[in-house]
Amino acid sequence: MSYSPRTKAGCLITLLIVFSLGVGFTLGIIVSKGIQKKKEDPAFWKQQAMKHLEKLHPAEAQRPRLEAHTDKAVAELTELREEGIRQVWEIVTRAAQDIEKELTPEQKEVFEKIRPKPPAGKAP
Repeated sequence: MSYSPRTKAGCLITLLIVFSLGVGFTLGIIVSKGIQKKKEDPAFWKQQAMKHLEKLHPAEAQRPRLEAHTDKAVAELTELREEGIRQVWEIVTRAAQDIEKELTPEQKEVFEKIRPKPPAGKAP
């Protein structure tokens, strides 16, 4: 069974396109996760806020005061975020305990395997 050169070229081009799409999709996911992780960093928040404030063309005397206000806001936001995460896991833990009370012993074994677990260091 012999294929014409045109068919072979078409197959190769199709394979190249599929491979390129797969690689592009994978790299896009990796980059997206990296960007998302960076956005969770309070130092990034401060950097972005200061960059945004530069559009105001602040005087040299204003910069330290603006930075102090930004530092305070970032600290408050970080505390608020941590408190929010803590509250979420308190609710999830309480709901899991309530659900566990309703289960049979066999169901409890399965539930222990699928029970939501807080990320390391985020336990209530």
